[in-house]
Amino acid sequence: MDNMKKILIAVDNDPTSEKIALNGFQLASQLNAEIALLSVVDLTMLITEGAVTPKEFADITINDYKKNQQMLIDTVFKDYKVCTFVEEGIPHEVILKVAQEWDANIIVLGTHGRTGISHLIMGSVAEKIVRHSEIPVFIIPSKS
Repeated sequence: MDNMKKILIAVDNDPTSEKIALNGFQLASQLNAEIALLSVVDLTMLITEGAVTPKEFADITINDYKKNQQMLIDTVFKDYKVCTFVEEGIPHEVILKVAQEWDANIIVLGTHGRTGISHLIMGSVAEKIVRHSEIPVFIIPSKS
């Protein structure tokens, strides 16, 4: 049984993702842990106006997330080995599922400093994960 720690870092392409990644990376370095980056295309947000179909929206978002993950790997993690996941679904459910399947020991995520409805949505993701997770959750406040 390998007791290598595994840290799952959930990021989107918000500017705070770099801060979340950095905190996750510092934790991983101290624990000599494996890292996975996870971004979730929130299918509940696919109510699009007009020209873009939900499928196109999902594809565009997946592409954005992949680019952002690559940027984080280049700027934050550099040569450190990082697994990457981009999944579609309801964020808290996907994060918990991937954490379980990948055998994570710790989940790292941020709370969004947005106001209004998106703040409620993002705030509730962190809250639901804390409530349902069977492993420790490390929350990075987005307010610097």
